[in-house]
Amino acid sequence: MKPRTIIQIDPICKEFLLKITMLKSMMNCGELWGAYHKGWAMMRDHEDCIFPFWLNPLDAQNYAQQHWPHYIPRKINSEDFENALLPTLSRLNVTPALCNTNGTRLKLTAAQMRHLFFSQQRLHIA
Repeated sequence: MKPRTIIQIDPICKEFLLKITMLKSMMNCGELWGAYHKGWAMMRDHEDCIFPFWLNPLDAQNYAQQHWPHYIPRKINSEDFENALLPTLSRLNVTPALCNTNGTRLKLTAAQMRHLFFSQQRLHIA
């Protein structure tokens, strides 16, 4: 029997681990939610104009109540995404970002959003 070799793996940073966890959750949930009132809510961070979205309506509602009182959670379906939201995000150069309850944002391109959420051939992470 061969002796086992131990490979040292450097720890990953907490932020990267959180982003991986968010991405795995995102892949399994199958639903996206935004905040809506006569149009989708958008916001700015120190780098980009952002289109925030959430994995469940409660998180979207909680954020909207704090920041946009007239906005309500609205499910983002594939037809809305392809025909209305994607062209608008591209035209305005807005970055989609998955938001979670602790304020972390995972920024995605519109193409990544399309592939991860609205494509029939979605990537599955084990």
